[in-house]
Amino acid sequence: MAFQIGKKKERLQTHIGIHDSANNQAWRKCEALMKLKRHISAAIEKQSEQAKKNYQIHLTATIDCIRFLLRQGLAFRGNDEVDDSVNQGNFSELLNFLVQHNEEIDRALKNARGNLKLRAPSIQKDIVRAAASETTKVIVNDFGDELFATLVDEAHDISIKEQMSVCLRYVNKEGQVREHFLGLVHVSNTNALSLKLALESLLETYNLSLSRVRGQGYDGTTSCKRRDMLRDSQMTKTIEALQSGEIASGRGLNQEIALKRVGDTRWGRSRRKAQKISNLHHFQVEIFYHVVDRQLQELNNRFTEVNTELLLCIACLNPRQSFLAFDNEKLIQLARFYPLEFSSTQLLALDSQLENFILDVRSDDQFSNLNGIGALSQKLIETRKNIVYPLVLLKLALVLPVVTALVERTFYAMNIIKSRLRSRMGDEFLNDCLVTYIERETFDCIDNEKCLGLISILNLILHLTYIYQI
Repeated sequence: MAFQIGKKKERLQTHIGIHDSANNQAWRKCEALMKLKRHISAAIEKQSEQAKKNYQIHLTATIDCIRFLLRQGLAFRGNDEVDDSVNQGNFSELLNFLVQHNEEIDRALKNARGNLKLRAPSIQKDIVRAAASETTKVIVNDFGDELFATLVDEAHDISIKEQMSVCLRYVNKEGQVREHFLGLVHVSNTNALSLKLALESLLETYNLSLSRVRGQGYDGTTSCKRRDMLRDSQMTKTIEALQSGEIASGRGLNQEIALKRVGDTRWGRSRRKAQKISNLHHFQVEIFYHVVDRQLQELNNRFTEVNTELLLCIACLNPRQSFLAFDNEKLIQLARFYPLEFSSTQLLALDSQLENFILDVRSDDQFSNLNGIGALSQKLIETRKNIVYPLVLLKLALVLPVVTALVERTFYAMNIIKSRLRSRMGDEFLNDCLVTYIERETFDCIDNEKCLGLISILNLILHLTYIYQI
């Protein structure tokens, strides 16, 4: 039906029908569904204005306590949370502290019903999920439809579960390079295909497409783990061969050379001071050779010919010493690496635009004392010259050099959040706690009203799901 209407758009109004048609009735029911005050549950459980105010105060105090615990990476619950317990846990103790220092919160909690204490783990997790969702939403909206790079790394947590961390690198509207933590995903396998599928699933959760990714950084932990397994296997075989005598260790040779033999005349003091001969030096040299070879192999794996050429092309945009490293041909070569972004016509326009760009910035005093491509990007936006030179590859140059410091800090934070005493923490709750803990600056900018609105929507979805199941 939709296909037939798409061919003849004038039939769309006929399909919608009059005011009491099925389509219009469904639309009005949808509008009524989104209005929480008109629900049957709200009419049945009609409360006074004072009760609503007390509930609002109670919920706000609960959110404030949860925000503090999230920022500090502390546990919510305790071992014994009964009323007469000496230590009821971080959340209950912090809420009691607020009650003792705020009479309004004290009255609200005393008047609260027994089934509305807001201390259940499910309620706390809903609030944490709402806070993490709003934090990630701010990060995703910061770069909008711009290009970005991803950095993926994986490690196991305290419960020996493989966790994949995903971070984003992008350039915001002010021309500043930003790196933010996107999320943590549990993966059952650490091969390349499993990591790729997990990355796609996480990006789809936030309506991000892989087509906008222009740089992908992987820490190489999967290959390193396989290499470590081979090394462990080789070490085991070597030890077994040494114990069985298949490989000579050289101990007997060292001992035989080091023994003193009877001289023809005597052993004088000067002869006793002579340096003993051993194979230790040769052994150390062999070890150094292996270390140097492995370092060179790692450097060759990290910096291939393509990666090296990319870095050399990006360095041509460095504004130091009046753009001394500027090279028009290398920048055009950089654009050729991305044919989807630069067509043949745009490459011709880029050549002319780069020539005008370098003449303009070298003659402008505002660009004389800049350090780094990031400062150049911000200055172009301040002077609005980014509109004049839209094809200059600044965003691409800023997004591509991906670093690993942020993702390593992510695993450090994961060990703080999911400690030995919290080893049974779920994956979703761990991700929500990590987002708010790592992105504290963004989390602090979110007010409680946004969290309250999202919590109401989540409760509505759960309520409708329960009704549907009945």
